[in-house]
Order: sequence, then structure tokens, then C-alpha cells
Amino acid sequence: MNRRSILYSLFVFVLYIMLQVFLFDNMVLFGTAFCFIYIGFILLLPFEISKVMLILFGFMTGFTIDIFYSSLGVNAASATLIAYLRPYWLSAITPSAGYEDVHQPAMRIMGFSWFITYALPLIFLHHLSLFFIEAGEMYHFWLIVKKTFFSTIFTFAMLVIGQNLFYNRERMI
Repeated sequence: MNRRSILYSLFVFVLYIMLQVFLFDNMVLFGTAFCFIYIGFILLLPFEISKVMLILFGFMTGFTIDIFYSSLGVNAASATLIAYLRPYWLSAITPSAGYEDVHQPAMRIMGFSWFITYALPLIFLHHLSLFFIEAGEMYHFWLIVKKTFFSTIFTFAMLVIGQNLFYNRERMI
């Protein structure tokens, strides 16, 4: 990563954290669907980022949210999990010809159907791990699955809306 992309990533990191803490913290639909927009930072990091940096960014993002939420590492564990799994998932869905000159897995560049294939499983795994760790037991299994399903849809919808509003092809790094 060059200096410009590091500064841009730092700005985007602060933006996602502020959105999560100040806007999406209290945004809950029907007591079931929670929005964890901060994982968009991890999902939209450039393709060429190293695995170590990706995991460090994942942990740092989740840990920062844990500081604001006083949640004892729940977000850090879940964000680190998807940061760890992201390169493997990307290699599983990569076409045989590769990604040409694409640097970032953004919806506007890759297309909506590709973004669904890429983001939904990672968002689902993040939410599933987060709610299971938070519950601490299997007693509330169906409630956890319900919260995971609806929160995944809610978070994905907010990421799609955010990308349509704020990202454009010319500005992508």
C-alpha cells in the first residue's frame, strides 16, 4: 500500500467507526435486526493488502468498536474472523482469469451479483460469531439464528446504499 492509500484507508476507518458509534448504534429494526456497518471497512479494503495487515485491521476495527460499546472483545473476535477468512473466500470466488486491474472489491466496480456472492457470506459469519459469542451458550439457538439472518440483510442493505451514495469509480484507489 502506498502512502495515499494508507491515508485514504485511515480516513475510511474513522468514518466507518463514527458511523457505527454515532448513527448505527441505536438503529435496530424490530428488536431483531442490528446494523454493523463497520465491517464494511474490512470488506472494502484493497485486494492486494497482505493477510497480516488485513487481520491487524480487522482486530483494530473490532477492538475500537469494543472500546465504544464496552463489549469485552466480541466485535474484535468477529471482525478478526472475517478478516482472516476474507482472502480464502476471495480466492474461492476469483474467476480463473483474475481481476484484471481492479484494486478494491467495491460493488460499483465488480457488480451487484459479485458483491452479493462476496459480502453476504462474510457478513453472515461475522454476525453469527458475534451473536454466539455474545450469548455465551446454545440455549437461545433460534433467536441467534433469527438475529443473524435479519442483521445480515440489514447490514448488507446499508453497505449497498452507502456504496451507491458515496463511492464512484473515479475516486476508487
